[in-house]
Amino acid sequence: MINNQIKKLRIEKGLSQEQLAEKANISVRTVQRLEAGNDGSIATLNLIANALGVKVSELFNEETSSQQQAKIQSANSQLQYQLHERRKEFKTYSQFYSACYVTLMIICALLLNIVDDNDNLSLLIGGSWVIALAIMRPLKRWLIINIIDPKLDEKYPLTINKIDKDKTE
Repeated sequence: MINNQIKKLRIEKGLSQEQLAEKANISVRTVQRLEAGNDGSIATLNLIANALGVKVSELFNEETSSQQQAKIQSANSQLQYQLHERRKEFKTYSQFYSACYVTLMIICALLLNIVDDNDNLSLLIGGSWVIALAIMRPLKRWLIINIIDPKLDEKYPLTINKIDKDKTE
């Protein structure tokens, strides 16, 4: 049995056990066990802390045992590692998208120079360029929300509730 602040923090945030469980992506039973003083895994503690918007160390009273201190330190280390790796991978996706975008724009510019004699084709390619400019930013946002973030959330579960999880370093 451990003495933790999870119930107190949950109530301060105005969350029910069900809401906290959903926000942390864990079962209600796990929340109940933790609030009753049962020990939780490092991953679970990270998920709870992220859902409550606090550090793992804030889940415990100051008079925690050395074993709990070691667990807290390990939880923080794992979270920082996953955040670093996630941000690195997100940056790679972002750079790849930007490279594709620049390549597309260069191809359009080259085509405009090649077909200078045909006004209709030039107008079509120029219009495509303007449309691409208008679409690329919303398309990137859609890809992040619907494809990249879910993939990275699955790969780096401790980062799911972090607001700045996709901040590039």
